[in-house]
Amino acid sequence: MNHYEIELEELEEQIESEIDFEKLTELSEHLKDAIREILNSCGIYFRIFSRVKSVHSIAEKIKRGNYGTEINPKKIQDLVGLRVVLYYYDDLSICRDITESTFQMIDDWSRPKYNADEFRATKINGVFRFPVEYFNLYKKELWSLPIDTTFEIQFRTVFFEGWHEIEHDMRYKSFLSDDEFWKGSEELSRVLNCILANLELSDWSLVQLFDQLSYNHYKRGNWELMLKSKYRIKISDMETLDPRIVAVFDQNRNIAKQFFKGSRKHLIKELLKLDNPHVNYNLIVMLMNNLDVHNQEITSICDSIVPTRDDRVYQKNTFTRLESNILFQLELPLLHKETRLIESEFNNAALILYKWARFKLNPVFEDMPAELSPYRNFLPGYQLKIKHRPEELYFSMKLQYIDAKSAGTLWHIHASISLMDDGLLHFYHITSRDMPRGISQRSTFIKPSFLTDLSNKVGIVDVARLSSKAQYVTKDEQLFEMVELVHSEHRTLPVVVIAQHTRDLGATNNTAFHDYDMNTFTINGTRLAKVVGHYCHVFMLDYDVISDFAYAFQLLAEDIHGCICIFWPKHSGKAMELFTRKMVIDTQFDFNRFAFHDDNISEKAFRHKLVQMIKDDNVSH
Repeated sequence: MNHYEIELEELEEQIESEIDFEKLTELSEHLKDAIREILNSCGIYFRIFSRVKSVHSIAEKIKRGNYGTEINPKKIQDLVGLRVVLYYYDDLSICRDITESTFQMIDDWSRPKYNADEFRATKINGVFRFPVEYFNLYKKELWSLPIDTTFEIQFRTVFFEGWHEIEHDMRYKSFLSDDEFWKGSEELSRVLNCILANLELSDWSLVQLFDQLSYNHYKRGNWELMLKSKYRIKISDMETLDPRIVAVFDQNRNIAKQFFKGSRKHLIKELLKLDNPHVNYNLIVMLMNNLDVHNQEITSICDSIVPTRDDRVYQKNTFTRLESNILFQLELPLLHKETRLIESEFNNAALILYKWARFKLNPVFEDMPAELSPYRNFLPGYQLKIKHRPEELYFSMKLQYIDAKSAGTLWHIHASISLMDDGLLHFYHITSRDMPRGISQRSTFIKPSFLTDLSNKVGIVDVARLSSKAQYVTKDEQLFEMVELVHSEHRTLPVVVIAQHTRDLGATNNTAFHDYDMNTFTINGTRLAKVVGHYCHVFMLDYDVISDFAYAFQLLAEDIHGCICIFWPKHSGKAMELFTRKMVIDTQFDFNRFAFHDDNISEKAFRHKLVQMIKDDNVSH
């Protein structure tokens, strides 16, 4: 029974059982990559798409065209199809020659046939045999269906790319002839013809435009732009023409004119002869000089230029050092209370770090004990060393592991707690990341999650205890303590002071912090402290102590109400920074994700900026 005589569903089942579509998809990708590499090597502007016909599409085409019958003994030839969209219409003939030379062609190119007063889409289609080396991928027994072992390449211009879909669905797949399709709407057929005429004119005009542009640049002596617009091939904006060649062109414009008159088609053919060339202005001049101009001075200059390979193609990797980046660091004493034994404080702190490490790496190191103890293990990509000497009040953990999401990235975490000569327990931590050069960094600051527990349950001290809650300054004694902290030479972390801009009428000097109206402060210090409070001191000044604060730091009266001050530690060498209320209000986001929120946008913007400044300071020393 002929295929066109059986039901569509039965034909689809046969197609699905006989054809390995997964292998055909792999084959089409190989073909696409091969064509892409060729066109990239000669600098042509293009986009390429590939597809394997679906089961339903194959079945419909077989039945519609009566393929494999006495009526039509031909076979379907576009089981695999590639579509190359070209930016310039004169590349159609160039790409036609390239594919004819690269693949084994079946019959001739198919192109639109039209009269002098008729317009059709600018495109050419060609059918080629599957290359044997590629078709060897297809291991399944060849199908009995009327489908040839060929693929189709379609070249079309970018202006007709959109029209392709309309033509394919409205004309090609229609069972009606053009006369029947437009019957009773002949005027609309003429309108369509005008649209196609404009598209064809656009194709032609674009090339003419760049030819004229090239001439204009020649007249003005813009040699790089002359070459770029004349030859219309991909060249990086970072490329420059050798100054010696520029000097030759400047001194003798007739030499430059010969390069202006060169053939783009000839240049592309010369580029195709090279092994993955790095296309640049110097290479264009060298090739066209060797081909047509034959200027000895240009030859001497080009001979002295070292050619480079195109970095877009595969090159053998060489070993290089990874770049190391610090993402968080902290070294401070822990809080000691007279009511607690220092041994108890050590055990609590060490246990917090140990539990964190076990939770993080237990899926890898399943034998890690639940109780606090020394541990050491190594697996490919993971390493953990824990030292625990309670008699010395010493704990240390070192983790090293690969990043599961970022290739070639290695993480290092080192944290320790130890008794120092000052009789206090000191906490040390550093997180760093090694990654290949040139890889985009998703983040530049990562605070360990155990820091919150350590700070809240044990306490971390930088002259004064750090806290995730802003410290409210409402009395002279509190102001004095804050000023002492700011001036302390032992302080290692920044201090942020947020001054009230309007008196809170409902608050008194004895009011708890949560009764303050946050709208009376330029930014919300409580929210800021939640983010940075474990590596920065955050204070909020009551309106009544602002004058004394200004006097202590010699600030101008007109600047202080609603201001924000950052006091950097002395070792940083950075001066105090003051931001007036107006400066804060004028702050804008680089990327405003809150643009449509009802909240105070300037407050969020400046708080975001402040957090980033503090994070940058943490990793910069």
